[in-house]
This record gives sequence, C-alpha cells and structure tokens, in this order.
Amino acid sequence: MRRNLNQMIKGVLVAVFAAVALFVMAGAVNNTSAATWHQGTPKILRGKWRTKVARLSGVTGRAHLHITKHALTNSPKFPPQDPNYSNKLHYRYLGKHVYSIVGREYNNAPAGGLKIHFLAKVYSHHKIYFKQVNGRSDGNGVFYKY
Repeated sequence: MRRNLNQMIKGVLVAVFAAVALFVMAGAVNNTSAATWHQGTPKILRGKWRTKVARLSGVTGRAHLHITKHALTNSPKFPPQDPNYSNKLHYRYLGKHVYSIVGREYNNAPAGGLKIHFLAKVYSHHKIYFKQVNGRSDGNGVFYKY
C-alpha cells in the first residue's frame, strides 16, 4: 500500500513538473518578427546627404537627399532636377545594415499618390548607398553626409 502511494505521489509530481515546464516554455516563445514594419525612417539615415560630383556629356551634377523622421526628399544628379517628395514612410530592417523604406509620392501623382520603394545600405554614420527601386535611377549611388 505504501509503495503504491509513493509511486502515485511521484507520478503526480512528474506530471505537475511537466505541466509547469510546458507552461514556462510556451510563455517564453517570442512572437516578434525581423520583418516588422516601423513608422517613419531609421534614425541612422536622417539628415542631409549628397553624392560626389558626376559628369555626363559635359553636364555636371550631384544628387541630394534629405531624410526627416516622416518624409524624404531626393533630387537626381542631372536635369531635369525635379525633386521627389515622399511621405507616409515606414521601414523594415532587412539585415546586414540594409533598410527597405516604402512610402507615398504625391507631387504630380493621382489622388492617393504613387507607392515608392527605396533601399538603403549603411556603411558608416557618414556614408550610405541609397537606391530608388521603382522610378528614376540617376539619383542612386553612394551618398555622404554634409
């Protein structure tokens, strides 16, 4: 009788321990994802940026980029240098210092704007590679903070 009681107590203790371990492990699961979209722009990208002077068919120019918390203005290197103003930005970190930035461009666009997509790779606090994925590409390149 005593042996059965000891075995029953051991069985109950093992079952309770297994239930507690399962509960603790289930609570430790983190549901965050690396692909989380954040509002605005990354702090490391904010500021005024420009490329080195470029020459093409006797014309010189440099691209400019101004990134604020919720907006981005980029102007291409060569004429026509009509700057693009994008807002309603959100971004996600892709890994290896690369950010994907998506927003809306409203200048000369239909109601609701055009979706615009950028990629930015950070080399240091003073040097980035910036690329407009959809749209004009002569504003792409290595930018330096000024």
